[in-house]
Amino acid sequence: TGADFPRLIRDLKTLGIVSYDHLLDTGSNVFHGQNGQSVSLSNMGPAVSVSPQPDLELLKKYISMHQSGQTNYPTLCGQAGEAGVGKWTSDLLAMTCTYFDKSGRKMHVELIPDGEYKK
Repeated sequence: TGADFPRLIRDLKTLGIVSYDHLLDTGSNVFHGQNGQSVSLSNMGPAVSVSPQPDLELLKKYISMHQSGQTNYPTLCGQAGEAGVGKWTSDLLAMTCTYFDKSGRKMHVELIPDGEYKK
């Protein structure tokens, strides 16, 4: 669930990951390392349709539900696509997660907490 996301981020940082992109239309992730290396992995989530109309308020609602543990990762992916998210980027140095629409415009930035999300 989304409540587990901060723990996942800590684990990725331990592996030397500094950021990763999740691409909703393919369900793949591109992980970026400390020295500029990157690796793309498929099947990191479901491939979902992405709405051409970004809806920030709907996205915020779905993020809040996910952070409180109400949804799982595949559900969030589908909901984010419904809200018009084409990809998100988790920056493990800045501790942010940035959501972009299909055309690459920034929709929303969330801070990733060091501890668990407040429920």
